[in-house]
Amino acid sequence: MRIRANWPEHLREPRPGYYIWVDPRDGKAHILGRMPLAQAIYEAQEANLIVEKGALTRSLADRVSRGTNTVADLIAKMPTQGLKKSTLNTRGYHDKAIINAIGHIECAALTTKHIADMLEAITAAGKMRTAKAVRDRMLAICTKGAALGWMTSNPATITEKPKIKVTRRRLTLDEFNAIFAKAPEVADWLQNAMLLALVSGQDRSTIGRWERSFNRDGVANVQRSKTSVRIEIPLELRMNAVNMSLNDVIARCRSTGVVSKYLIHHIRNQGRAVRGSHVKLGSISNAFADARTLAGIIGDDAPTFHEIRSLCKRLYIEQGGIDTKALLGHMTDAMADLYANNRGLAPIKVRISGA
Repeated sequence: MRIRANWPEHLREPRPGYYIWVDPRDGKAHILGRMPLAQAIYEAQEANLIVEKGALTRSLADRVSRGTNTVADLIAKMPTQGLKKSTLNTRGYHDKAIINAIGHIECAALTTKHIADMLEAITAAGKMRTAKAVRDRMLAICTKGAALGWMTSNPATITEKPKIKVTRRRLTLDEFNAIFAKAPEVADWLQNAMLLALVSGQDRSTIGRWERSFNRDGVANVQRSKTSVRIEIPLELRMNAVNMSLNDVIARCRSTGVVSKYLIHHIRNQGRAVRGSHVKLGSISNAFADARTLAGIIGDDAPTFHEIRSLCKRLYIEQGGIDTKALLGHMTDAMADLYANNRGLAPIKVRISGA
């Protein structure tokens, strides 16, 4: 943190071009944010006058004298109890972006333009999903601000919602088989992970944490970590496209000769991975991507491991007789339809029933 000899007292620069002023009375850091050095020096001098003489001036000085709360102060008030670590990490990433951009602005002075300019900068960098997530976060933050009486309205509500264009294409069965054939060259557990995902329809997180104890009395009881939805799947569930039942896949996962509580586990020691331990979620995605490349399926829109979930739904719909909405744990028809959408991969079939 840079402290210059010719700077006003209590002015700090944690990183280049980003300034804070530390109140000597209580040690609290007030965020100035990114601004020209001359402006930061001026505001620090004004704040120092408050401390030394009690004079009322402007901006930061006004904040010091009246204790006005900033967006950064409001973010610190956001609830965290009961949230999962992954959720907290994601929100922390978005909160940091918000604080860097508008954290120094007083809540009462926050306008729609402040938020819109921040979102525009994010979208200009090509980060559409981040822009959407930051907007959603700002909606929640400003709602909290209104509830605390720090704001009189929610300026985020009328900002334009970033439009996300889906670039990832769907996975076909032929592509699945091609990647499956290359999987042993990448990881000895990858084929099992792919089959378990395809036949069960579960997401990567559920696949990676699927324990042997989940399967008993002819059913598999799993819980999706993202939504906490519990799903009971009959082990007799069979996918005709690969001629395997869920029970067949589970038996294959358990036949590695390694004692493990997890169906998808490391079969040998490798680096920090211990034989029998679960496979990290990032490793599943990376291994699938490597096998996909070996299979010659490349491009910015190449399907990811998560696309196995959509392939599962589409294959079961074609097969018939399976409640795919329940299987995938979807609570709404809209989400169920999203996974059923082949995104132009195949034409819409016109079926004619017999009279």
